[in-house]
This record gives sequence, C-alpha cells and structure tokens, in this order.
Amino acid sequence: MKKVAIIGGGTGISTIIKGIKKYNSNISAIVSMADDGGGSGILRNDLGMLPPGDVRNCLVALASTEGTMEKLLQYRFKSGTLKGQNFGNILIAALYEIYGGFDKALNELENVLSISGKVVPVTYENIHLVAEFENEDKCIGESIIPKMAYKLDTKIKRVGLFPKTPSANRDALKVIQEADLIILGPGSLYTSIIPNLLVEGISEAIQQSKAKKIYVQNIMTELGETLDFTVRDHIKAITDHSYEGILDAVLINDAEVSEDMKHKYIQASKSTVIKLEEKDFEYLKENNIEIISGDFLQEEVSVRHGGEKIAVALKKLSLL
Repeated sequence: MKKVAIIGGGTGISTIIKGIKKYNSNISAIVSMADDGGGSGILRNDLGMLPPGDVRNCLVALASTEGTMEKLLQYRFKSGTLKGQNFGNILIAALYEIYGGFDKALNELENVLSISGKVVPVTYENIHLVAEFENEDKCIGESIIPKMAYKLDTKIKRVGLFPKTPSANRDALKVIQEADLIILGPGSLYTSIIPNLLVEGISEAIQQSKAKKIYVQNIMTELGETLDFTVRDHIKAITDHSYEGILDAVLINDAEVSEDMKHKYIQASKSTVIKLEEKDFEYLKENNIEIISGDFLQEEVSVRHGGEKIAVALKKLSLL
C-alpha cells in the first residue's frame, strides 16, 4: 500500500483525508502549529501547549470510530464559561497534562480512536506566524493576519515564523522521506499551507523525496489572503516560500459552482471562483506542472472539495 503524506492545516486537509482513507489507510497528516485563534489560542495561552484544533480535525477524519464519537470530539459548547470551546480540544489538553507532553497526548488519543493513519505536528516548538504586507507594514499572529491585510487594504507579501525558525518534528521528516505521494492543501494559502514549508528541514525533505507532489488548488479565493489570486499566484507563493520545482502537479476543480453560492460568497467575503486562465496554462507548462482537473466540487453549506471525488481521481491515476 502506497504511503500518503498530506500537508496543511485548518479543516481543508481533513476533508481529503476522509475521502482517501476509503481507498488507502496508510495516511499521515503533517499539520501546521501556527494556529493562535479561537479555542486553540485560549488553550495555547492558558496551558502553554501547542494548538490542538487542527490535529483534532485530522484525528477525527482518520478515526475508525464514527457517529457519536465524532460528534463528541467536534462538539462546541454553546453557553457558560466554556462557550465557544471545543470538547476535543479540552480532551487533548487533559491528556497533555496527564501524560506531560503534546506528542504523548496525541498518541493516547490515536489509541482511543483506533485511527488508521498518523497525525504529525510539523514541529513541537512554540511558534507564531508573522506577515509582511505589500505596504511594508508587519503583523504577528495567524488568526489576525488576514483581518489586518483586509483592514489595511493591502496584500500579504511574505510570511515567516517568530521568534525563530523552528526545527522540524523528526516524525514529520520521516513521513516525507518515506512517502510515495505528497499532497499540499487544500487550505488557507498563507496561514495553513505555507507555514509548514517555513519549518527548518521540511522544504529540504520534500525536495529530496521521490514522491509525486500535488497541490490541491482552493476552489474559492479567500478574504485577506488571496482575493484576485490566479492559480499561478497560488503556486508562485508556495514556490517563493520553498523552492523552484516543488510541485509536480496541481489538482483543480472544473465543475461549475452554483450562482446562488457564488452570490453568497461575494456578499459574505468578496470571494470568487478560481479558474484556470490562459496565463496559468502557460506558467504550468513552463514549469512542467501537470494539471489534474475534474469535478471535485461539493456544495453544502459552503463550497469545498469532495474528498472521495479526489480520492477516486488519484486512484485512477494509480497514485493511491
């Protein structure tokens, strides 16, 4: 069975994990540790632990136990002193204190959930994301960077890590070295995907890996991060923060988003659909990046990728 490494953060990669695990259980999710917002940010500040939210989403996606257990781990309290806090995050925090380490807490939860793969923090060091904007202002904090970019009416020029470049988790390096397929995304470009590439050793490990490297292109642009971005812009940002030639292929949805959903996104966040344009084709051809296109759309409350649709496409290409 081929080894699959998925790199990202947020809720994006958990969707892909759910789809792929139906065809291949040999999955490792490498997750960004730059999150400092919401319930994760509160636990991070209060307990000095790494942010649990993104790893929780991936653990739930890999879990063999579904139904009640998934609802429990994703449950968010609606009132009282715990309002807004997620039960799964609290459980990880409790295991962190009981066993004296974030890695041990994750191992224990993996056993409880009987997961079929592995969730690997990209680093165990305490880091924060810093952004430099095109207007030369700077901002620190993953959760406020997009808001500040929008408020200042500017774009993100580059992101980095503070207070220093952290060393990669050795398990993350091993996962990359042994992978047959490496998938980046989907997810927020500057706050979920790129932060992983900034950790010392990660980009180098990807470069040395013989795996097929695929970027899952977001379906919609994102307020404060990628408004007006083309496919080329997304890939160039990844390349600028890692190395030329990091990607072998880009997977992109070509199914039509409904007019109602387009209107909803425009009204809520000015987001628009990302489609391949002529200059994208030229850029991809020049850089020997293969295009994997198809209907990968799943419309429910929001526009997102259909994880199983992607898995089927990868299976047909003999990549799983």
